[in-house]
Amino acid sequence: MLQHSYRRWSARSRGFTLVELAVTLAVMGIIAVIAVPSFNNLIRSNRLTSSANEMVALLQTARSAAISNRASAVVCPSTDGSTCAAAAGSRWIARQTKAGVTTVLRDSALAQGITASTSSNLSGASNQLTFTPAGFSRAGTNSSGSIGVCSTQLPGNNSIVVTAAVGRISTARRAATAACTAPPNT
Repeated sequence: MLQHSYRRWSARSRGFTLVELAVTLAVMGIIAVIAVPSFNNLIRSNRLTSSANEMVALLQTARSAAISNRASAVVCPSTDGSTCAAAAGSRWIARQTKAGVTTVLRDSALAQGITASTSSNLSGASNQLTFTPAGFSRAGTNSSGSIGVCSTQLPGNNSIVVTAAVGRISTARRAATAACTAPPNT
């Protein structure tokens, strides 16, 4: 009796034929070819957004520390995580000097494939954006400075400009061309 029910079950279930398997794999391959480029752009766009958010957090940290500690705080590019560098790079720090002691408030690195450039106000101030104890921003003698984070691999609006103007921190998405041009002054 047991053998008889086994034969009935195996006669009904045939499995996949080679043709059905080949068609299924072909359809899955076509879907993958269509989806992969869109998925790559989604990943690049998320990296750009997270880098801009990290830059905003860096500026907000410096501004908050300047106000609460009643001492100026500086945001600048860095190569070693403790001192300011002259050229805009992929690593930025917020630091504060009070009573002769310099403290790094935050150390941030941009995501892979993201570049940073600075507005002429900021580059003219050795890429240092200072927040005063009153919370106002200074880029040399100017009251504003912008940092553009950009991805050369994204089409269209491939840059987010993070601006500190008179102490207000804001962001705006823009097209920066394939060369990731410097952001405008605000």
